[in-house]
Amino acid sequence: MSRSIRLLNLLQHLREAKYPVTSHALATQLGISQRSVYRDIETLRQQGVRIDACAGIGFQLKEDFFLPPITLDETEIEAVFLALHWLRSIPDDALQSASSSVLSKLNSVLPVYRQHFLEQTTLRAFNVWLPVDTKILEQIRMAIRLQVKVTFAYADERKNESMRTVWPFAMGYFNDKIMLAAWCELRQAFRNFRIDRIRQLQLNQDHYPQFKQKLFHQWWVEEVCVTPDKN
Repeated sequence: MSRSIRLLNLLQHLREAKYPVTSHALATQLGISQRSVYRDIETLRQQGVRIDACAGIGFQLKEDFFLPPITLDETEIEAVFLALHWLRSIPDDALQSASSSVLSKLNSVLPVYRQHFLEQTTLRAFNVWLPVDTKILEQIRMAIRLQVKVTFAYADERKNESMRTVWPFAMGYFNDKIMLAAWCELRQAFRNFRIDRIRQLQLNQDHYPQFKQKLFHQWWVEEVCVTPDKN
């Protein structure tokens, strides 16, 4: 891990902490020595980050110079909170962690009276998902981001299995299922795949020949915006 990444991770841990954090706790979270924690904190201070320290209690970030103060009205706060709470139900460890991180960042840049409203919000989102391999989910999100092909074994509704190489460009979350929209090289057409039926997924090094935005637009026109003539 580069030192710049380590400094950003340290800053993020301090930002998310509501109370002072000891050097021992920071060292454990970051996988570095306490000596490195002290050295990195001093580096951040030299760069203008205000970090208070109290012997026996720990370090605390007093102001966040990366994120400017923002103001959201009560309905906007409820909308963001509800969306982030819904993300916590998704069987995807990275997105669950990201939702908590975003909520912490949001809380740190809201005015105090809005922070109280956020903490007291009681709206909740509940969902039950079919079990999926969370590693496969993360790999698919990465493939969409990088616009590379993936190969996997897929079982259809009759449990017939086939190997597919596809161009993944979108994922959708429907009730209890997570779906992948992709161009399938085997069928030479757009296909929608249930993530819970995917096995043995491998990311390829090959970029697919079209931009994902163009594929998404084509898929949307052909598969979603069905005209009466196609029914």
